[in-house]
Amino acid sequence: MSARHTALDRAAGRRPDDEATAVLVRAESPRGRWSAARGVADPATGEPVTEHHRFRIGGLTKTFVATVVLSLAEEGLLALDEPAARHLPGTLPPEVTVRHLLDHTSGLADDSDVRHHDTPWFLRHRRDTFTPAELIALALREPLAFRPGTGQQITRANYVLAGMLIEAVTGRPYAREIEDRILVPLSLTATSLPGTDPALPGPCVRGHEQGTDVTEQSPTLHGAAGEMISSVPDLDRFLVALFGGELLPAKSLAPMFRVPDVPYARGGRAFCGAGLDSLRLPGGATVWGMAGVVHGYVCGMGAHRDPARRVVYLLAPRTRGTTRLPATAEALLRAALGTTGPRTR
Repeated sequence: MSARHTALDRAAGRRPDDEATAVLVRAESPRGRWSAARGVADPATGEPVTEHHRFRIGGLTKTFVATVVLSLAEEGLLALDEPAARHLPGTLPPEVTVRHLLDHTSGLADDSDVRHHDTPWFLRHRRDTFTPAELIALALREPLAFRPGTGQQITRANYVLAGMLIEAVTGRPYAREIEDRILVPLSLTATSLPGTDPALPGPCVRGHEQGTDVTEQSPTLHGAAGEMISSVPDLDRFLVALFGGELLPAKSLAPMFRVPDVPYARGGRAFCGAGLDSLRLPGGATVWGMAGVVHGYVCGMGAHRDPARRVVYLLAPRTRGTTRLPATAEALLRAALGTTGPRTR
C-alpha cells in the first residue's frame, strides 16, 4: 500500500465507532482509485454501508445552484455584475449583485429564524415545512454586515436568493433547472432535489443526532442552500464534469475559481469562489471543493484544478458538531490531495 493510501486508510478509520456509524471515501489519482465503505448504513439492522448508499449533501447543493446561475449568465439571461434586485425586486439593496450572492460577498447577515444549526431547535422542528421567504426573512431585516464586495461571510441566505433568482429568470423551479441542466445530462440517477418530502430514498445511510434517528428531515430547512440528496459515485461524476468543462465553458467556469481579495468576516482572508471553496494545503497546493454539514451527515468533495486527483467523502457522525471541516474530513483531504502537516488557508 502506498503512503497516500496508508494515510487515507488511517483517516477513514474503522467504523462504527464513537465518532461515526459509517464513512464512505472515493479518492482518484493518476495512479488509480482508492475507496472505502466502512461501518453500517443502519445501526438498528446492521446493514453494511456501500458507496452506492444515498445521503443528504447539505452545502454541496450550492455548487449545483451556482452552476445553473453561471449557465444562465453564459446564455445572456442575467449578468453577474448586475443588481440581483433587477430580477428580485423589493428584496435586496441595489448594490448587491448576482456575483455577490454566489461568492458570499453580499454583506447579508448570517442569521435566520430557521435555526437549522441549533440542535435542540432542529430536533423539535426537523419535520416542519419552511418557505424560502421564511429562510431569508431575518437576514433581509438585518442591516448589511459590510458594504457589498468588501468582505466575505458564508450565509445561506445568499443561495436561497440564488435559487429564487433562477426561478425569476427562467419561470421554472430551480430544481427543474438543476435536473435538466446537470442531473439528466450526466445521468446522476442517485441525485435528487426532494422539495418538501422528508424521506431519504433507499438505499440510504441513516443519520443520527445525539442518539435520535434524524434520517427523515424537511429539505425546506435549507432550500437551495442545502436540500439535495446524492451518492459518492454521482458526486464524483459531477465533480469531473464540472472541472472538466462539460457543464460550463472555461470563461463561465472561471468565477468558481476566483476568490475575491477581501477579509473573511470571522478572521483571515476570503476563501470562497462562486460555488466552490478553496483550501491551501501544507506544501502550498490549493484545492477546490465544497463541504456539506446537516444533522446526520458530513460530506464533501475536493480536487486540484485538474480533477485527475480528487476525493469525495461522507461521514455519518453521531452528532453534528460545530465545524464545516471536522478533523476526519480534513485528514481525508490532506491524504488524498496533499501532504500531512499543519493546516493553512
